[in-house]
Amino acid sequence: MSRPNNLPDYENPPLSEVVLGVQFVPPPGYQQIYSRDVWELFKNDFSKVKEVEALPPSFETFGLPKNRRSDIKLHTGASHDRFWFLSGDETELIQFQQDRLLHNWRKLKDGSNPYPRFENILPKFESELLILEEYFSSNFSSNELEINQCELTYVNQIALEDTSQPFDKWIGIVNIDSLEFENISITTQKLLTRDDEPYGRLTCVCNSGFDQKMEPIIDLRLTVRGAPIKTNIEESLLFLQQGRNLIVNSFDEITTEFAHKKWGRK
Repeated sequence: MSRPNNLPDYENPPLSEVVLGVQFVPPPGYQQIYSRDVWELFKNDFSKVKEVEALPPSFETFGLPKNRRSDIKLHTGASHDRFWFLSGDETELIQFQQDRLLHNWRKLKDGSNPYPRFENILPKFESELLILEEYFSSNFSSNELEINQCELTYVNQIALEDTSQPFDKWIGIVNIDSLEFENISITTQKLLTRDDEPYGRLTCVCNSGFDQKMEPIIDLRLTVRGAPIKTNIEESLLFLQQGRNLIVNSFDEITTEFAHKKWGRK
């Protein structure tokens, strides 16, 4: 897999985390006790485990056309937790629960681990999906993962010199610094269509705040979420590739020339 030549690129982007994920129909007969078996599938590379609260089912919805029923099914029955399988240095992790698989890359606090690029992360995620699909197929009579939503998130933490530095020096969505707000929080959404039918959204969330060192930052998160053309792994990976292109181009459009120079736009 190679990076598209027409995508904007930066020598030192403010990227702090990338999350690739899919939501799927839980296989029949799966119970939380089997989560230990799932961890064993990935334990060689993800030797640590952490138990956290499960994510609720999430769908991008657009209203229901007449004479069509919703494909959304609410889960009932026993509750399930979410598990983090973490690498030794905790820069990468797999998130697993009965209806989700996600892969995170995270930058260390000292910034010493360079971003490995989407072209290297996506094949890892593909391998993890295929491993999980094989496990479900062998143990729960599930032929393949029935994926109903895909998501990709890029988290950027833009370091500011001080709290007085103008917001719109970095972000060009709207000129609001003249209003002298104490805090700024902006959320925008763009409808994504395929053959004139909606299938997902691009969500941009931009907040002023502070990082772990209590240094002033702009937290800029771009997420593409929606349904793949078909419910299989191949189409889901294609959705994620297209989502990455959309996120990178959108990031380039909403950030300023001043920011591009700071980050070494190529």
